[in-house]
Amino acid sequence: MSDKQLILNTVQSIEDTKSYEEILYTLFMQLEIQKGITDMENGNVKTSEELKEIINKW
Repeated sequence: MSDKQLILNTVQSIEDTKSYEEILYTLFMQLEIQKGITDMENGNVKTSEELKEIINKW
């Protein structure tokens, strides 16, 4: 599915009563979810242990 079609499908699924900000937030969240899925498909993931090590360095 193209990016344009994904955006159109997302916008069409949003209730007509939603505000401009709510629509933008929904699109932003869809973008972030899609980026995460792409990262997973490309093997760009970390284990729980790796995350714990990163957090402990903060």
